[in-house]
Amino acid sequence: MRRLIRVGGTTPGRMLVIGVALVLISLLSGLFAVFAVTQRADAAKAVAQGSEPLGLKTQEIYRALADADATAAAGLLEGGVESAAVRENYQRSIDSASRTLIDATAAGATGDVAEQLRVIGVQLPEYARLVERARAETRQGNTVGAAYLRSASQNVMRAKILPAATSLHDMAEKRLAADHRDATSTPWVPLTLLLVSLASCGGALWYFARRTHRRINIGLLIAGLATLVSIGWLWIAADTSRGDLDRSRSDGWGPVETLAQARILSLKARGDESLTLVMRGSDNGTYEKHFQDMWGQLAGILPKAERVTRGDPTTVAKVRAAQAATADWKKAHEEVTSLYESGQFEQAVARVTKADGAARVAFTRIDQALEAAISEDQGHFRRAVGDGRGALNSLDIALGVLALIAAAAIVDGVRREVGRYNRP
Repeated sequence: MRRLIRVGGTTPGRMLVIGVALVLISLLSGLFAVFAVTQRADAAKAVAQGSEPLGLKTQEIYRALADADATAAAGLLEGGVESAAVRENYQRSIDSASRTLIDATAAGATGDVAEQLRVIGVQLPEYARLVERARAETRQGNTVGAAYLRSASQNVMRAKILPAATSLHDMAEKRLAADHRDATSTPWVPLTLLLVSLASCGGALWYFARRTHRRINIGLLIAGLATLVSIGWLWIAADTSRGDLDRSRSDGWGPVETLAQARILSLKARGDESLTLVMRGSDNGTYEKHFQDMWGQLAGILPKAERVTRGDPTTVAKVRAAQAATADWKKAHEEVTSLYESGQFEQAVARVTKADGAARVAFTRIDQALEAAISEDQGHFRRAVGDGRGALNSLDIALGVLALIAAAAIVDGVRREVGRYNRP
């Protein structure tokens, strides 16, 4: 006769309880593993398609606005009838900022982001109106044109628009940091559950071997191997993805931030240099002091930019070119100041506004070198993020399949043991 089974009482009953527990642990650990991988893949996707593009947009807004301010001042030095190149550059900067604002608003920005976009959207037309008024007055020979430009630059651009653009970029930075943190966190919970599942399979193998006097249960062995593969695959993939995403920050976004700061400082200094001449002393040296401050910060941040990009010879070469141009700009600015103070105003203006003017040439070299370096590091960022996302590709499906294999193997292994035990 067959032995009767009472769940929880006889050995077959305990085997069934152990089998059910093992299946539940295996499926639960697999579910948590799939969820963890999906969460990290989504965060990596957000870095690539959400927070990083948003950060670039806010960078571009600030750069375009600072460029427009610097170009407007340079244009006014040309008597309100600026060259086609200067006019085109100003209009391009204003259009770029406007398009980016429209894109960001259309994307459904809410909360603080929407408020800062609103501030820029309201104030930018006012700034453009004041600049046009300054040009018109200057073309008519009225000195009040300088006052309008000062109001546009000081009271609108620097007091309202640029602070709002700074707040936007700070928000984008925080979002990028949060997405990066989510994408690179170690999946401790699923790893722990998988280890528990592996240990449970090992314990069940030992228990069944003692009860049935057989050395190995193939089903439980397969389940243990499937769980071990899941642990190794999850750990290696998460570690590889984390390494790639960390590289995206150290070799990509981090250097881009530093280089963008340097470029913005150069644009601010360029605007101060032009406004110093526009004001003709009516600002009591305010813009010259600000120029020296901006130039000092620029000269200080470029060595940092060289350090953070030291792993890329191409970018380092561009940063060094910007450093050399910055030193040349300092010399050219000293010459501009000397000409201005000695009453040679037209010659001073020529150094700042003419295509072959020493100050303008030096600034252009800085801007072009930094733009090229930023583009290079943005490429590093995208490639590293792509590698990080690639390490997680299809991992959730694989872990889910392995969990199902482990659960099915457990069911088969326990069924066989119970069948053998109850065999007459």
